[in-house]
Amino acid sequence: MLNPSATVVGAAGALPRHVKDNAYVFGYHGFIYTSQHNVSAETVRHPGVLLLSADRAPFEITLRDGRCFRTTALAVGPRVARRLKAEDMALISINVLPSSNWFHVLRPLRDHDGVVMLDREAFTHLDTDLWRLHRGDGNLGLAHRVFDEAMAEVRRQLPARPEPHADVLEMVRQLDTSPHLTIEELAAVLGRTSQWVSRTFSAELDMSMRDYQNWLKQRRVFDLLYTRRSLTQVALESGFGDSPQFSRTFQRWYGRSPSYSRNPHHVRVFIDREHGGMKLVCFRQSPDTTNPAS
Repeated sequence: MLNPSATVVGAAGALPRHVKDNAYVFGYHGFIYTSQHNVSAETVRHPGVLLLSADRAPFEITLRDGRCFRTTALAVGPRVARRLKAEDMALISINVLPSSNWFHVLRPLRDHDGVVMLDREAFTHLDTDLWRLHRGDGNLGLAHRVFDEAMAEVRRQLPARPEPHADVLEMVRQLDTSPHLTIEELAAVLGRTSQWVSRTFSAELDMSMRDYQNWLKQRRVFDLLYTRRSLTQVALESGFGDSPQFSRTFQRWYGRSPSYSRNPHHVRVFIDREHGGMKLVCFRQSPDTTNPAS
């Protein structure tokens, strides 16, 4: 828990200076990351993202084409390149992974303007919970509820989008279980043609099946980063050539280095090790695993 000097005094008050970042990671559906200061170079990631300002202070997102959005609530499509400037403010970043049932809500943004500014007032009912997550005194159960309620509000504000095809959800489940399935094998499981599987998968998820299988390899990072493995072990077991390549790629995804993201002096991590349940683990590391050179 935070010490008393780090307690947030309310939306209208000054932010404390020593609030750690927090990462609430639940299975393969998504994660919530909270920060007080986050200024990043260009990042590109597979998840769609909902950005909310807990204290109503504006943040800035600049897209690759130069458009800049200064706002307090923003939906960002998957694989949209952007820079973030969020200084001395309580930023909540809700990341929706491709295997989440909410992913279809944000996926269409990539085909249009990439981002959509949202009505921050519509999220007011979540304010108390957002502050709890930002302070680090929340838990995975709270984070998962905020995730679902916030995404339900995003769905209400965005143009209506049909639910994903039931066979696409089954494809995702099959690949999550057996990531090396070929298109032909997946088609046989579903009783469809290979052409239908390829076309429908790409249309619904905005990525080819091969891209999704590559994403599954990248997703393994979530299984390994918050363990006692060295960064070199995480890199190699995730399919990267070496630790520097992994660190560069992770920085490009999330705007933070993996050594920063797993350092308990900077980030408090709550992670669900049992994907089918809601087991809470507040992750703590021994000092030798936080060495950026490892």
